[in-house]
Amino acid sequence: MTEAERKSFVERQKDKLRGQQNMFTKQSDTQKAATLASYVVAYKIAKSNKTLSDGEFVKDCMVAVSNIICPEKSKEFQSLALSRRTITDRIDAIAAQLSSQLEQNCNEFEYFSLTMDESTDVSDTAQLLIFIRGIDSEFNITEELACLQSLKGKTTGKNIYDSCFEGLSKFHLPMDKLCNITTDGAPNMVGSNLGFMGIFCKENPNNNVLFLHCLIHQDVLCKAAIDIQPVLSVVVKLINTIRSRGLMHRQFQAFLKSTESEFSDLLYHTKVRWLSYGTAFERVWNLRKEIQDFLTVQGKWDDFKIMSDENWLADFAFFTDLLSHLNKLNTKLQGKNQFLDELWGHLKAFKLQLKLFCCCIEKNELTHFPNLSSISPVSNDKLKRFAQQLKKLHEEFEKRFQDFMTIEPSLNIFSMPFNVNIDETPANLQLELIEMQCNTHLKQLFLNTSKLEFYKSIPRTQYPNIVAHAQKIMAMFGTSYLCEQTFSIMKLRKNCLRNRLSDDHLYSLLKCSASQMEPVYDEIMQKQKQFHMSHVPTKTSAPQPSTSQLT
Repeated sequence: MTEAERKSFVERQKDKLRGQQNMFTKQSDTQKAATLASYVVAYKIAKSNKTLSDGEFVKDCMVAVSNIICPEKSKEFQSLALSRRTITDRIDAIAAQLSSQLEQNCNEFEYFSLTMDESTDVSDTAQLLIFIRGIDSEFNITEELACLQSLKGKTTGKNIYDSCFEGLSKFHLPMDKLCNITTDGAPNMVGSNLGFMGIFCKENPNNNVLFLHCLIHQDVLCKAAIDIQPVLSVVVKLINTIRSRGLMHRQFQAFLKSTESEFSDLLYHTKVRWLSYGTAFERVWNLRKEIQDFLTVQGKWDDFKIMSDENWLADFAFFTDLLSHLNKLNTKLQGKNQFLDELWGHLKAFKLQLKLFCCCIEKNELTHFPNLSSISPVSNDKLKRFAQQLKKLHEEFEKRFQDFMTIEPSLNIFSMPFNVNIDETPANLQLELIEMQCNTHLKQLFLNTSKLEFYKSIPRTQYPNIVAHAQKIMAMFGTSYLCEQTFSIMKLRKNCLRNRLSDDHLYSLLKCSASQMEPVYDEIMQKQKQFHMSHVPTKTSAPQPSTSQLT
């Protein structure tokens, strides 16, 4: 070959090699994109509490849409691996990555707290949920599900203690930074000798951990102080009479539709649901006239003639109004990322409202009881009895929440540092508080920003003790709402149709569903050794029947 021919030959070989390399690179990129897409779909399925087999349904939908919008991409959509087993593996990998993120955040915590609760699933396994809330030096708050521990045997305080710290051991949390543990108040949790709290105090005598009883649970327990049973029994019997019979239930719904009622049905009452009393009472009250007309037509009104009695109707109206106020309080106490001082403020406001309600009832001022006001006049004897009920409820609220009352001075320092009395504050905060209260710039900043932004902005070298105090309060749990919410998700996930769901897979599903962090797919993909694609079936002609089959 001449010099020119050799150069031309070499260039042709290089082009051929580059073409082969590009083909493999393109194939690898396609496989990687398909794997990443399957992770994203799996996370969406877990986050939305859908069944694992929905991945195949999602794939069928995507293929059908691609055939219409972009037929040239149909093969890529068909290559997505979204089988039930693949979705399970993807969710496990995502949950592991989220746990890795939490472990990294735990290393930076200045303070952290725990909230825990246990409940039995459909397979009679006691599941212990543990949530962690921590704050770092930059006031970044992390509130995540730490672990799910399955208790196969007894659920004593010792079992819960061992399972709790076995699950938390992987995070390597320093116990000197633990400032608070909030539970539901069950004996195996708060028992001073054999409960979790008692065992913790014995095992960690030098740790000043604040144990709190969930505000929401205590709020619900306070309802036992009011004598609601005579009204509740009638309301529950009425609801069950209409809703437990299929034909009558259908007829009642049709009757409400024909009368153009605002509501289409009654609501069941369930003891374990926080808002159940109030919502069931409110619905029956709003539909009482329609219910009377319907039951009269059905010939059942004689069983509920007590609902026409003025004395009983006054009791019903009073409790409906009171439960409505209690439900508003309960709703304010629910939610994520709430500071302890805000929750305690809602509760203190309600105690003052109870005093106001009592004074108004005694004066026959029914502004805050609209349902009771609608059936006035109400006898003085009735009003006195209602006032007594309110006093009992107020006494119950005063009797409970003692654990929160003991830390109220600390909450006041956090929520209103410019108004606290210096003489009543701890010695290590007094000098810093005096300096802060004399700083007009900080006072203006406190009035114009949120508490979180305010404490982020103050000079930490100048106010180290106040900053540490604020971080400790911000890290505390006031309720076990997160546990209760996650148990509701668990009931959806592990039900009578999916009772063989393993504990590890259940944790992965709950972790993805309850997490406020987003998975880092790049880290997950780096651990992926191979990128698999689903096998795309080729079209083949239908097999011809043999002669013997035709015969």
